Formats: sequence, structure tokens, C-alpha cells
Amino acid sequence: MRRSKKSRAAASTVDMISSLPDAILCRILSFVTTKEAVATSILSKRWINLWHHVPNLNFPYINVDTVESNRLFNESVYSVLISREAAGSIVIDCFTLDIGYENPHLAYDLGFPNIIKWINLVVQRKLKHLCLRIDVRDYYDIDYTKLPVSIFTCTTLVSLDLCWFDVKGFNFTGFQFPSLKTLHLHSVFFSKVRDFMLFIAGCPILEDLEISEMYVPPLKEDSLTLQEFKRISFPKLTRAEFVEFRCHCFPVNALSTAKYLCIDTFKVLNIVKYLYTEDPRVYKVNQLQRPYDVVPIFHNLTHLELVNRWDLVVQVLHQCPRLQNLRLDEGLCDSMRYEEGHQENWVEPEFVPQCLLSSLITCTIKTYSLTFIIPRRDLLLEKYILKNARILQTMTILCKTKQPEMMRTLSMCPMASANVMLIHYTE
Repeated sequence: MRRSKKSRAAASTVDMISSLPDAILCRILSFVTTKEAVATSILSKRWINLWHHVPNLNFPYINVDTVESNRLFNESVYSVLISREAAGSIVIDCFTLDIGYENPHLAYDLGFPNIIKWINLVVQRKLKHLCLRIDVRDYYDIDYTKLPVSIFTCTTLVSLDLCWFDVKGFNFTGFQFPSLKTLHLHSVFFSKVRDFMLFIAGCPILEDLEISEMYVPPLKEDSLTLQEFKRISFPKLTRAEFVEFRCHCFPVNALSTAKYLCIDTFKVLNIVKYLYTEDPRVYKVNQLQRPYDVVPIFHNLTHLELVNRWDLVVQVLHQCPRLQNLRLDEGLCDSMRYEEGHQENWVEPEFVPQCLLSSLITCTIKTYSLTFIIPRRDLLLEKYILKNARILQTMTILCKTKQPEMMRTLSMCPMASANVMLIHYTE
């Protein structure tokens, strides 16, 4: 039976792909999961061994909900690692493991011991990119798993993404990640401020820093010298994001080269206030470091996001002379405070920030207010920006409810820009 033109064309296409050099085929396979790459071995003899030489090991969205599923996954990873070794494939550029466990028993007793072995192996293979994201459901008071210290000896790392680990048992004095450009930490626990500071200080060419849902508690034996604090610098940093980050001291000057900056200020400043009033040791440490922690001028910053502390907006804008995009997120806590009637007086500053006069293009303000009346202070801030932002193109207001009266009020207020557009969205 003669094949149809369609089937012959399909076969021809397969042949064209198979005729590509090994390096290109391996490059293509590096963009899919390891499970999918292994599956290509059944296509033809040409593909049987190709997956062994793919430099990336990618295990995303793994869900372990039974002892059997845990066993099968562990065996599959070991099979991949052993097969690669047997094929003489030594180098691993990227290792990604994104895994969720249904309960602590599956994670801590059956899963983590194997994960640690895998990490200890891959960091010896000139690893460049490491992403470890762990999720344990129904964990309650279960401790985070201890991060293998072998990671800190992997000097070839270019990017590191960690979620749900405890960092302890490693001396960070003199520590270096000389090649690390991207560092993302989510729910990573450092027992000492000093360890955390020396850890990030050991990343001299960092370009992208993201920290979320982290708390670094101060301890009696915790100490950080002025020299160590001043040493923290990220001259190549372009992006920084801090969300729900609780640390009683952080060198803001180290962020001065960033082009994109997002800070959930309520979480940071609230914990600072608490520690100042309740823990005299922390005040002493911060008092020592305060001259070196003055908010710097962000000469390169073009995108800024601030959460909660709106009273700091104008102060921060003065430090961002080239800012183009501003987003202000009121946050639920500020919304609750306003609705209870505890409004603070906002006084229009005497001097207008340079970015309003020459660079600000977009402004987005999000409020969580559940009432039909936007707090008076919000309008004062919006009016101030409209009054002084000379080249502003859009001001977008995001609210829980419709605010027609507010939009009418804003549309009638003085505007420095003749081309500004007011946009109102409800969520």
C-alpha cells in the first residue's frame, strides 16, 4: 500500500530532524523535562543514546503522595544518573528539582536522604545552574531540611534557586561564589545574621537577587564586624526583590546599582521596630552599622515597587532620579489601619523629586480598601504625583470597588503632563 503524501512529508520531516548534529539535538532536548528527553530514545536508533548527553537534568512539578510514587521517582532519578555515568556523560550544566510531598514522612524519611545524595553528586559535575524547590504539605512545626554544605563548594554556579532549606553547619568566613549571577531564596532559614550576610557578600558579581518569606533571627553569639558589613557590595546588580523578608539589618547601599527594585517595606520595617524595642543587642548592632546603611541614590533605577509604607514614597523618590515606572501597593495592613480611622497626616514636601520632573512615565497605585471611599491620604499622594510629574503618560488606580467620585476628583486636579491618561480598574 502506497503511503499518502501527508505521511511521506511527516516521515521526511522526522528524517530532517534526525540528521541534525548531536550537539544541536542535545541542545533541543535540554529545553524539555528529563522524562521527555528519555522518551525520545524509542524514536529510532539515532535517538537511543542522545539523552545521555543532554547537559540539563530537569525534574519539574513532581508530586509525591504515596510511598509507591516516592519509590518510583527515586528509582527513575537514580536510573538516569547511573545511565549517564555509564555513557561517559560527566558534565551537568543544570539540575532542577521542583517536588512536593504530601506529608512529612514521605519528605523527611523517604525523600530528602535521596535528594541530598543527588545534590552531592551533581555539584561535582561543574554545575552552573541549580534549582531546588521543596514543598511539604501538612508540615506544621516540622523543621526545614538541612541544605547540603557541598553546594557551597561548587564554585562554578551561575544561578542558584533554593526553596525550603535550613542553612547551618558551614563556616562562611572567606566564602565565595565567584561566578554566581542569579540568587533566589524562598523560605530559606539562616540561624545567624552573620552567616546570611557573609553568604550574600560572597557573591561579588550578582545581577539578580530575590528574597521572599525569610526570617533571619539575631542571636547572642551573632556578630558582624564593620569591615564585614562594608564588604557587602553588588556592583553588577540590576534587579532586586524583597517580599516578606525579616532581617534586622541589611546594607541598602549594596542595592544602589539596581534598575528594578521591589520591596515589601512593611515586613522589613515592622520587624526592625520590634527588634529595636524588644532586643537591646540588635539596637547596638544597628547603631554600629547605621552610618553605612543610609539610603543611597539609585542612579540606574527605572522600575520601583513599594508595599505598605506610603509615608516613605516621596523620600525614596528623591533617591531615584531616573525612575520611569512606579508601583505602590497599599497592602492589607495599611487598608485595615485606614478603615479603623487611624489616618496619618501627609504633608506635601517642599522639594519635588527629580524623577517626577524629568523621567516618570507610569504610576500604578493599588489599594485593598474595602470601603467605597478611598482614604484621603491616598488622594493627596495621587494629586501630588499628577501635579508634578511632567512627562507622566498613565496613572492606573487598582481598587476593590468602583470609585467614580475619586476619578472625577482626580480628573479635575492640576496635571503637569498634558498627555497623562487616568485608568481605573476594579478587582
